[in-house]
Amino acid sequence: MSLIPLSLSLRLFRRISLRSVVVVGFVLAILPLFTGIVSSVLAVDQLSVLSQQTVYRVAQQTRSSRLLLEKLAELERRGKQFLVLDDDAARDAFAESHRQFAEIADSLEQMADTGKRVATLDQLAAAENAVFVALTTPSPVAEPAQGKAKKKAESFDQQRLKRATADFQELHVKARQAAQDYADFVDSEAADLTERSKQLQRQLLRQTIVLAPLSLLIIAFFLFVIGRPIRLIDHAIRGLGAGQLNRPIKVTGSRDMEYLGERLDWLRIRLHDLEVAKQRFMRNVSHEIKTPLANIKEGTELLADEVVGKLSPDQQEIAQILTSNVQKLEALIANLINYGQANANHGELKLERVDVRALTAAVLEDQQLRLRAKSLTVKAALRPVQLTGQAEQLRTVIDNLLSNAVKYSPPEGEIRINLRETGGHMELEVEDDGPGVDPDERDHIFEPLFQGRAARKYGVSGTGLGLAIVAECVAGHHGKVEALEPRDGRGGARIRVQIPLARESQ
Repeated sequence: MSLIPLSLSLRLFRRISLRSVVVVGFVLAILPLFTGIVSSVLAVDQLSVLSQQTVYRVAQQTRSSRLLLEKLAELERRGKQFLVLDDDAARDAFAESHRQFAEIADSLEQMADTGKRVATLDQLAAAENAVFVALTTPSPVAEPAQGKAKKKAESFDQQRLKRATADFQELHVKARQAAQDYADFVDSEAADLTERSKQLQRQLLRQTIVLAPLSLLIIAFFLFVIGRPIRLIDHAIRGLGAGQLNRPIKVTGSRDMEYLGERLDWLRIRLHDLEVAKQRFMRNVSHEIKTPLANIKEGTELLADEVVGKLSPDQQEIAQILTSNVQKLEALIANLINYGQANANHGELKLERVDVRALTAAVLEDQQLRLRAKSLTVKAALRPVQLTGQAEQLRTVIDNLLSNAVKYSPPEGEIRINLRETGGHMELEVEDDGPGVDPDERDHIFEPLFQGRAARKYGVSGTGLGLAIVAECVAGHHGKVEALEPRDGRGGARIRVQIPLARESQ
């Protein structure tokens, strides 16, 4: 199918609804099959009529051939009776048999459709007529004979009878030849019916070979017409989920599908406006908080350094508390900014080829001081994996997962890291020996500012944004992150990240 008719068809289907497209596709798809069925029914019906006509003609000719043989036997019997009796009754009976034989031969000749059978019938009819004329011709001895003349007449009659017997034997031979011709005709008719049946089978097979692919082609075309806007909508929804809000959504297809695409684009614009407002709000809030926070930090540092005078132990403790909380506020603001950056404009990431194994090894090297501080052992099974993505965000994912594991692991504990490629995806698992994640909290630990019961129970400090940032970075790479059951009955947390090796085209 050329591109011009395809584009014309697509423009035509844009004017009707999806339901109408489905109905039209169904009708056009079954039309070739319906045509083939109707054609097959007509062909089979024609073959059935022809078979009935052939059977009837063969039966008629076979019956006439059999009657011809029977009439020939009757003709011979009555001819010999006439020769013996030589009276009017015998002559009339002989003449009647001759007439009936001629009628049967004439009817057979009318039904014959080949020159061979017509010639055989002509020869048989001519020979039978010659025999009849010879037997009905008066004898040259007309008056009653006496003595030697009588014996001579009796001898002549015997010769005529003997000659008539020979003539009738020759007629029987010709009649059997005619019967054999008609038997051959029956065989040829049967063979012809068989050949016509095979021709019909070949015709139906050719129709099936032509019409079935035509129906499949029509079905494939309408699947494309129906599926194309659905795929566009699916890509648009995925883009919205991945935060690609700057790319307009345009869906081409049936009228209702295009309307749905317009509503999705309206939703994209609304989400984009909300995202811009959120980013503006976070920037403004961060800026407004940073200025007084810097002043508070500077003041607490001056107090802690006793610039304004000697502090009592209680005053020094208060200064330390202020300094510690200022540092927590600075970390919280930094994490909020990082979360906002990870959440914004996923579709505008600068993509590059990233060696994930080398990136993971680099993050482990950066975490060595924290690992040694708690005497933690790391068991890393890192296989070569490369994917198309944003290196800085992937580094943030690995760093936050490892930092979270270090934070919750007990001293002298063990952290297990597995990196491998499976099913076209990068799969990274980080598992620790800490208190783990309660089953009812596994769906919430990736929400912003969420801190589970383990953090409150063991007094683990944090902002609750680390795993939320991980989730946003992974979503920007069209991947997924989840908390799993720990292996081998262990009680720690087990986080798995899966990211496609190649970004899907939108």
